[in-house]
Amino acid sequence: MAAAISKVPLLLRPRTRAFFALWSAVSLYLFLNHGVPALRYHLFQASSSERPQYDFTQGLFDDAVSTAGISTSTASSDGVRTVALTAPSSSRESRIAEALRDRNVTVHLVLATRAQDDVSWATDPGRLRIPGAANLRVIRYVSDAPNAPYRPPVLNKGREALMYLTYLHDFYDDLPDVAILVHAQDYAWHGEPALGTRLSKMLSRFDLREVLDNDGDLEIQKKTKRTRTRLSNRASSGQPEASGRDDALKVKDSGRHGYANLRTSWLNACPNWINTTRAPEESVKKEEPYMRDAFLANFGLGGIVFQPEGQEAPQQQQQQQQQQQVEVPEILAGTCCSQFAVSRAAVRSRPRSQYARSRDFLTTTRWSDYIAGRTWEHLWPFLFRGAARDCPVEWKALCRMYGVCFASAAEQARWMDRWREREALREPLEFWRELGRPRVAVRARSRMHELGESLREGLAAAVRRGEDVEGVGWDGVGDVYEL
Repeated sequence: MAAAISKVPLLLRPRTRAFFALWSAVSLYLFLNHGVPALRYHLFQASSSERPQYDFTQGLFDDAVSTAGISTSTASSDGVRTVALTAPSSSRESRIAEALRDRNVTVHLVLATRAQDDVSWATDPGRLRIPGAANLRVIRYVSDAPNAPYRPPVLNKGREALMYLTYLHDFYDDLPDVAILVHAQDYAWHGEPALGTRLSKMLSRFDLREVLDNDGDLEIQKKTKRTRTRLSNRASSGQPEASGRDDALKVKDSGRHGYANLRTSWLNACPNWINTTRAPEESVKKEEPYMRDAFLANFGLGGIVFQPEGQEAPQQQQQQQQQQQVEVPEILAGTCCSQFAVSRAAVRSRPRSQYARSRDFLTTTRWSDYIAGRTWEHLWPFLFRGAARDCPVEWKALCRMYGVCFASAAEQARWMDRWREREALREPLEFWRELGRPRVAVRARSRMHELGESLREGLAAAVRRGEDVEGVGWDGVGDVYEL
């Protein structure tokens, strides 16, 4: 009997068939309940609104950009794109273009890149149009290409700060009205959530008037003159000053003093981010203990010689430095992450030698590239504004720069809470996590869809409010530094 059983093929044995049937049933269950949902959403993307990468801003800004009062766009071999402006439409972008028409505003978009970076988003007129920019020149600096037309003096050093400072030094006598200095990536975590965290959308909504000199902006000049006349007439007749829109116009020309960080969030930035008095053992921010020396190396009086890490200056030199050095601010704070717009006047508020000095600081320091580059993330406001803190009110800055105008700080905070909740739901939707916990992924996807629709509804209302030139808009929020 045993000999007969041994001759039966393995797959035909009763126990083997039972095991195989059970294994097949379990596999089929797992495939249908785990594999199919994961494959469906990750390969076939059944519904666009259920995708983890679903862009809830889609369509909210595209129409405005396409009607931004731009009729033609031509590019020359040197990277200059000349934009011809048409009669204004009802869009916010067209009003900006019309307000700046007589200025013939020139803009340099300076990209800090590596050779492998894709910067097609910056060179495609269909994806990037800066409202009011009559002449746009894209200048790409490459940190790791020795033959690139624009490159830092030392390759692979100083991160974006060295490329920015090299540009500011080399173009000092040939600056545009506004220079916008940014990273290579269109999509980045530090982009504005209200604009899909995409740099191209941010720049296509950016209001150049935030950094242009007010004296040159004809519309601002006329409005401010009319407002001051009304206020003067009220004062002479004994009438009290009006509040609301007139108050907004009164403070509107206080402006940004020629410099604006493209990010508005105070997260990991404001109002008290860097303390220059802290020792290494007291700080969790790696660059913080170096900020005092970095500040003195770049801005100390008398041309203080920077001492590389681990080296001590002779006692006599230390005494001389103490007599010459400027007062180092205890607190340095400003929105991250080294992407900003700056006017010609703000750049030239410092001599060209300042940019050479700061450039040389980055090329000669023995600090790690991470530390040296990070220190400059906190020094741009002082360089251009002489301010240790640059913390514009978030919802006001978002409204004035991008025309996304929430009704209040509380409304924006609620919108951001929903956005953060939606971002946190991305993790359960990763393919391998969804294979293991499909029901969690289904609930996360459903909640993500609900949040996306809610975010879109709130954002649409904020965009409409920003389009209302007689309501909030650019004028109505007033000074961005006043709470």
